[in-house]
Amino acid sequence: MSKYSIFPVLISLLTAGVGYAQSSGQKPVVLLDSYFNNELKKDSSGKEQSWHYKWEEHSGVGFSLFAGVFKDKGFTAETLNAAPTKANLKQASVYIIVDPDIEKENPNPSFVNEKDISAITSWVKSGGVLLLMANDLGNAELEHFNQLAKQFGIQFNLNSKGRVIKNQFEMGRVDVAPGNQIFKTARQLFIKEYSTLALSGAARSILKDKDGEEVMAIFRHGKGAVFAIGDPWLYNEYVDGKKLPVAFDNLNAARDLVDWIKSCL
Repeated sequence: MSKYSIFPVLISLLTAGVGYAQSSGQKPVVLLDSYFNNELKKDSSGKEQSWHYKWEEHSGVGFSLFAGVFKDKGFTAETLNAAPTKANLKQASVYIIVDPDIEKENPNPSFVNEKDISAITSWVKSGGVLLLMANDLGNAELEHFNQLAKQFGIQFNLNSKGRVIKNQFEMGRVDVAPGNQIFKTARQLFIKEYSTLALSGAARSILKDKDGEEVMAIFRHGKGAVFAIGDPWLYNEYVDGKKLPVAFDNLNAARDLVDWIKSCL
């Protein structure tokens, strides 16, 4: 699977609107961040590589199955290894930021700043769909990430809910009521160790847990939309059907979510 890198010549092409989905009739691009989430580990040769929630990863912590859902729905999956800018978001219909780094994961993490927020909010307003997939307290950088989320009436609470002990998967069960705006087929989701959400303004609840706390939310911004959840959630381990009991619908939920994303474009 190809990666999207930033070079001066390519930036000039982007600025000119050449060769991308919106201008050429090609497939819409879903762009996965690998800048705010850039955990490093050494491969078998000792070379450092970025890992954890990547399209090309087929391990349990990878997003290869989520990428497959997007591809099945007509998208091209790409990766952004640089900070978001007007130029390098221009080619994308969807932009996903998942699990931004803390120092224990990356000694030199890239935190969301004002320039990033300006570029992203402008892109969403123009019609982009943004997915914010955080994590629970202690496993994701939430302070700066929340500065972006608050532009859309969403805050990731500094907490951790849904602890699951060993294989007691029912502890991570979150039920979806019929008539949900996004989840048309999925009824029983598995979501563990997530940060709950606080909503304000025009942010709308999509899913609450059994205690009535917010788990997922959306926000309409100009021509675009934002979806938020306090967990990476759709990584391979909990989508591939090998570990969870068959009653859980995470794969169907991924398909429902991508269908909703398509409806926003």
